[in-house]
Formats: sequence, C-alpha cells, structure tokens
Amino acid sequence: MSFVQFDPQAAGHILLASWNGAPRPEGLTPTVPDTTAAYAVQEAVLQGLGDPGGVWKLALLGGTTRETAVLPRRALHISGTSLTLPSDTAIEVETALVLAGDPADSTPIDAIAEVRLAFELIAPRFAPGAAVSPLDKMADGFSSAAIVLGDVLADWRAGLPDQLGIVLSLEGVPVLAPETAAPLDEALDFLDWLSRHARAQGRPLRRGDVVITGARIGPLPLNGAQHVQACVMGATVTLG
Repeated sequence: MSFVQFDPQAAGHILLASWNGAPRPEGLTPTVPDTTAAYAVQEAVLQGLGDPGGVWKLALLGGTTRETAVLPRRALHISGTSLTLPSDTAIEVETALVLAGDPADSTPIDAIAEVRLAFELIAPRFAPGAAVSPLDKMADGFSSAAIVLGDVLADWRAGLPDQLGIVLSLEGVPVLAPETAAPLDEALDFLDWLSRHARAQGRPLRRGDVVITGARIGPLPLNGAQHVQACVMGATVTLG
C-alpha cells in the first residue's frame, strides 16, 4: 500500500489560487491529517499572499476543540466598505478586540486597546456544497473571508452585558435573529490561550492585531444583500 505524503505548501497553493480568484476546488487531496498540518497550511497561504497576518479568529474544531486561524491582513476592512462576495457568503455579527500588545507582557484585559462592533464574512475557498473535512476547513481559516471593523464600544472596561441587544438589518429591513451570549471573561480566557499559542507558532501577538472571538449573531446568509448594518450601544458597523 502506498501513501501520499501531505504537503502543506501544495495545499496552501490550492487555497492561495482560490484567494486570488481561481475556481474554488472541491477540497484538498490528500486531506489535512492533523492540526499541526492545518496551521502549516494557514502559514503557507500567508506566505504566498506576502501578507503579515495579525488577524485572529477563534473557532471550535468539529464544534468541540478550541483552535484558531491566523487570517490575512488584507481580509480586514473598515466600516462602510463594499465587497465583491460569492453568492454563498454568510455574515456574522461579532465583537472584535484590537490589541495594545501581547497579554504575555501584561494581562489579557490590559492587552486590549479597544472593543469594536464587527462583521465577519464567511465564504470558504472551497466550492459551494463541497464535503470538506473539519481539518480542511481549519486549514482554510475556518472559512473566514473578511472582517469589517465598526465603531468602538464605549466604556467596555466598565463591563459589557453577555448579550448586547444588537439590532441587525439587511437592505434596511430588520432581521429577527437570536443573539448568543458572549461573556467578556470568555474572550479574556481565549486571549490568554491565544497569546501562548501565537508565541508557539512564532507569531507573538502585537499592538494593532485584531482578534474575533465568536459570532454573537449568525451566520446568516447574505442572499445578495448589498447593504448590511448592525447597531448597539451607540456603535455601528456597516457593509456596503
């Protein structure tokens, strides 16, 4: 019996082509064997893009195990931007942490400069409907395509409610969608874990890095919507 050795650079090249507009593949062959390989593919994509990274996403591998993705800096956008997106794109409303530095040099809460309202756009580099393994999805940055940063949440250091009461609208029409509780303590615990992980990966967290820690609303299909807005506590984030 012969085995095909997994090559992170080759897998990264496939995803890189998709990042740059090539037809989206049905998956990776061979598939990603483990988390070490998945992180190696993420790095290969950043190298191929010539991108410094510095955008981090929390995710649960297979819905259970805490992992992360380092995303291209080019995936970061300011509120009001218009993006050309695949037809199967979904959107999540999140809160994003903008870092003042590495928590290893202070504490997780002191390492946060700002908490901003944000969108995450979900659009994998794989073909719509492709049966992709959880590790392949991890290698693909857990399907993240873009982060849109909105306004700063004022007085966040005084504490944020677990549920913020976010109001989301697509094309000006309010969307009734449940909001998931996201306690700040959970975000700080993740940030502490991420600091250790990032150093082990040779990517210590830095001032200006952006960290998203999970959807408060969504993912919801965009269904071609060109203008999306979320508002809460005087902060707004807008797509389009």
